[in-house]
Amino acid sequence: MIARTRLFLPCLAAALWTLGASFAAPADGRVIVLGFDGADARTLQHWMERGELPNFARLAREGSFAPLQTSTPDESPVAWAVINSGQNPAKTGVPGFVKRELGADAPFAAKGFVDYVDRPLAELDAGPVTRFLGTQPPALSAALAGAATVLVFFLVLTLALKLRRGAALGIAAVLGGVGGWGGWSAAHAIPPVFDDVVSNPCRVGGFWEHAARHGVASVVLEAAMSWDRPEVPGARVLSGLGLPDARGDNCEWFVYTTRASEIETAPACNVTPTGGRVFRLSERNGRFESALHGPADLLTLGRLLGQKRELQALIAEGRARDADLDRLDEVNAALRAARVQQGSEENRLSVPLAIELRGARARVTIGETAQELAPGQWSDWYRVEFEFSPLLRLAALTRARLMSLEPLELYVDTLQIDPAAAPFWQPVSQPPGFSAELAQGLGEGFETVGWACLTMPLKDGRIDAQTFLEDIEFTQRFRVELFEAALARDDWRLLFFTESTPDRVQHMLYRHHDTAHPAHDAAAARQVVRYFGEELPLDQVILATYRAMDALLGRVLDRHLRPDDTLILCSDHGFQSFRRQVHLNNWLAREGYLALHPDLAQGDDDELRFVDWSKTRAYALGLGGIYVNQQGREPQGIVAPGEEADALLAEITQKLLALRDGEAPAVHDVLRTRDIHHGPHLDLEADLLPGFAAGWRVSWKTTRGGLNLAADTRGGQAWVAGPVFEDNLSPWSGDHVSVSSALVPGIFLCNRRVELPPGGVELRHLAPTVLQRLGVPIPAEFDLPPLKLP
Repeated sequence: MIARTRLFLPCLAAALWTLGASFAAPADGRVIVLGFDGADARTLQHWMERGELPNFARLAREGSFAPLQTSTPDESPVAWAVINSGQNPAKTGVPGFVKRELGADAPFAAKGFVDYVDRPLAELDAGPVTRFLGTQPPALSAALAGAATVLVFFLVLTLALKLRRGAALGIAAVLGGVGGWGGWSAAHAIPPVFDDVVSNPCRVGGFWEHAARHGVASVVLEAAMSWDRPEVPGARVLSGLGLPDARGDNCEWFVYTTRASEIETAPACNVTPTGGRVFRLSERNGRFESALHGPADLLTLGRLLGQKRELQALIAEGRARDADLDRLDEVNAALRAARVQQGSEENRLSVPLAIELRGARARVTIGETAQELAPGQWSDWYRVEFEFSPLLRLAALTRARLMSLEPLELYVDTLQIDPAAAPFWQPVSQPPGFSAELAQGLGEGFETVGWACLTMPLKDGRIDAQTFLEDIEFTQRFRVELFEAALARDDWRLLFFTESTPDRVQHMLYRHHDTAHPAHDAAAARQVVRYFGEELPLDQVILATYRAMDALLGRVLDRHLRPDDTLILCSDHGFQSFRRQVHLNNWLAREGYLALHPDLAQGDDDELRFVDWSKTRAYALGLGGIYVNQQGREPQGIVAPGEEADALLAEITQKLLALRDGEAPAVHDVLRTRDIHHGPHLDLEADLLPGFAAGWRVSWKTTRGGLNLAADTRGGQAWVAGPVFEDNLSPWSGDHVSVSSALVPGIFLCNRRVELPPGGVELRHLAPTVLQRLGVPIPAEFDLPPLKLP
C-alpha cells in the first residue's frame, strides 16, 4: 500500500501541473536543446571552478546550472528514451542495453536492446512500382508487362512506321514475350519480406513529434532512440544511437593483415571479442587481395519468408493440404540453414579489396575506388554498392586507415548506410529524404551508424589511442557542421542536437585520467597525442573534450542565440572511473541464491548455462539486473510470486547493501523497479537494480548472464565459481551503467533562471519544459510537470 501511494501522489501532482500547462500561452522565440552524451556534472563543475570552461561558467552564472538526475538504470538507451518522451522506462519499453529473453527451458541473455523484425514489403515506403513488383504474383507482373509491351510496340509500328496491322501485331507479340519475361524477372528481383530489419523498441514518441503536430517546425540531429518512427509532418529527424550499420549489425569493423599470427583468409576470418573481423591478406605477384563483406542475401531470405507467410496463411484459413504442410517444413529448414550461414562472411555480399605497395605508400582499392595512403593516414570515403538484384541495391560508405607497411595492416571502418541513398527498408531519417538533404548540404557523406566511434577496436587492442582520437575528431567535426548549418537556417523553431564525444572518450581513456585505476600507467598517461589541434598527453584528453564542448557552446551563445530564445543543455548521465568488476552471479551463488549444476565445464560460463534451475531462486544478467526465478514467469521458476518473492528481494537487498570489497562498501543503493517505475512494460525490467559505489561496476561476464569460473585448486571439480570481485584492466575504463544513479548525474544548464524543484532536476522534466516553452500542450502521459522558467 505504501509503494502504491508513493506512485499515486507524484502522478496526481504531475496531472495537475500538466492540466495547467496544457493551456499555457505560446512563448516567443525558439528552443534549442543541446545534448552532450556522458557529460558529468561533477567533472563539469570542477573544471568550471578552475576556469577551464569559460562558456559553461558564463551560462551557469547568467542562467542556471544543476546536476541532472539520470534514469535507473543509467544506461544510454534508457536515459535518452526518458529524455525524449518525458516518461519512465516502464512506459517507454526500453529496459537497457540487454533484454532478457525467456526461452523454452531457461532464460537466455543474448538479446541486445534493438529488435530484429521481418517487415513485409507492403509495410515499407518502397515506392509504388517496387511495392507492386514485390507484393503481386510474378505471373501478374509478367502479364501486365507483356500486355503493355505489345500495346506500345503495336501503336509505334502501325502509327509511326505505317506497318500493316498483321505484321505489326506479330512483331509486337514477340516483343511482348520479351517484356513479359522482363516483368517476371523484375517480380523476382524484389523480396516480398525483408529479413531482420532493425526496429526501435521504444514504444513512445519524442517531444519533437508532439511539437510538430502542433505546428512547430522541428529539426532533430543525431537523436538517440529516434529511428524507425512514423513520419510526423513538420519534424525532420536524423537518428543516432540504435541505428545499425550497412550489414544490419552494430559497428562491425575489419582488419586486413599479413601478420603470421593470423591464418584465416576471406571469407574465413578471426572474430575478435567485440565482433571485429580479421583477415589474412593473400599475395599474388606483389598484390594483396581480399574482400570487404557487406549485408546478408536479403533476396534469398525474403523469398523464403514470403513463402512461409503464404503457407502459414493457408493453414490459418484451413485450406492447407498435406503438400503445403510438407512444403512449410522444407521452407523452415531452408530458413534455419540460411540464417546459420548468414552469420558467416561466406554468405554475405562482398566487393573486392586489394592493396598494392608503392614505395613508402600503398594503393588501397575497395570496390571500384582506389586511394593512395601513407602509414598512419586515413582515406577519404569509399563508396561501395552491394547488389542483391538488378533492382535492389544497398549503398554504403567506409573509411580505411593504413596502420603499417611491415607487417602490412589495414583497418577498415564500419560500413555506414549512405545517407544520400539510404535503403527504403532501413531509413536513417524521417522523412527518409532528410538524410540525403543533409549530405548534400554538407557536400560529403557522413557516419550514420548509431555508435559512430572506434571504442571496440581500441578495447580489443587492434588500434591505438591516436587512431581512436582521430576518428573521434572526424565524427565530431561532421556532426557539429550539421548542427551549425541548422543553426544558421530559419526553417525551425525547435532544434535538438546530440553530440556523443564526451561519453566515448571517457569510456576508453579514463584510466589515463584516474591515477588510482588498476590499469593506470604513468608513462602511458604522459604519451603525447594530437587532438583538436593540440599536442597533449593522454591524461589531458578528457579535459580537452570538455573544452571542445565549451568552444561549441561559445559559438552558439555568441553567434546564434537570439534574445527571446531558450537554450537548454543536458546529458543523459555522468561518469565514474570503472576500477573493479562485480560478478553478480558469483555473489548470488556464494550466498546460496543461485545453484550451479554439478559438472561445470569451461564452456558453461556464459548465457546462464551453469545454472541448476531446480534449486536457483535468483540470477543476474544484463548490466546489473537481478531477477527472481519466479513460478509462472521463468520456464523453471521455483519462487512463488507475491510474499515469497518480496521476502527474497528484501533479503537480497539487505545483503547487497552490506557487501564489501575488502574493507570498502561496493554497493551504494539497491532499488526495486516496481517501486520507482510504473507503466505497461514493467515486465521487461529486472526485479532488482543494485547501484554500485563509485569505482565499481557490474562485470563484463554478468552482462550476458555469465559466471566467473576458476580452476579448482583443491583437487575436486575441474572448474568452480571464482571470486566475486576482479580488477578491470580493460581499456574500457570509465563507465556509468550499474553505478548508482545518484553518483552519475548528468548536466542541466539553461540561459534562463530556472526555479529548481525541491528534489532537483531530472530527465523527465526536460520534455514537458521544452513543450511549455513552445506553447504546446503537454501530453497527459508525461510523468512530471515542466520546470518553472521566467
